Amino acid sequence: MFWLIRWCVILLMSVVLVSACATPTAAVDLTLNTGGCTPNSITLPPTHEPTLTIRNIAHEAMVVSIPVMDLWIEVAPRDSGVLELPRYIMGTFDLFCLSAADHRALGGDNPFLCVLEPDELRPVSRSSGKLIIEPHDRIREILEQER
Repeated sequence: MFWLIRWCVILLMSVVLVSACATPTAAVDLTLNTGGCTPNSITLPPTHEPTLTIRNIAHEAMVVSIPVMDLWIEVAPRDSGVLELPRYIMGTFDLFCLSAADHRALGGDNPFLCVLEPDELRPVSRSSGKLIIEPHDRIREILEQER
């Protein structure tokens, strides 16, 4: 009987330790739904990597667009994606969330079109807001490489 209890304790401890070592799920910066983005505005602190982790909970493909950066990402329904931001950029930028169908109708997926302008996105976007990238010192990486 003692060996059975001991074996159960070892098994239980193994399960606890394995679950403690499981890869944590990435924090989501922005959630897309049929109404647009939640939250509408995002502030990235200096410690945040220059990426936006996006989850689409809508039943349709959605797009997040940052026109001034000439960046956009389409996220499939019930999927997640990561929008890589320029590493050294700081400041406040317009952010638009719209359906992928509306984005295509505007020509946003046309490789010969440089960028959609905020005035084109605003009327069809489900929501709009601001992306605020707080001041950081990532440029120090380049300066330290030069030494």
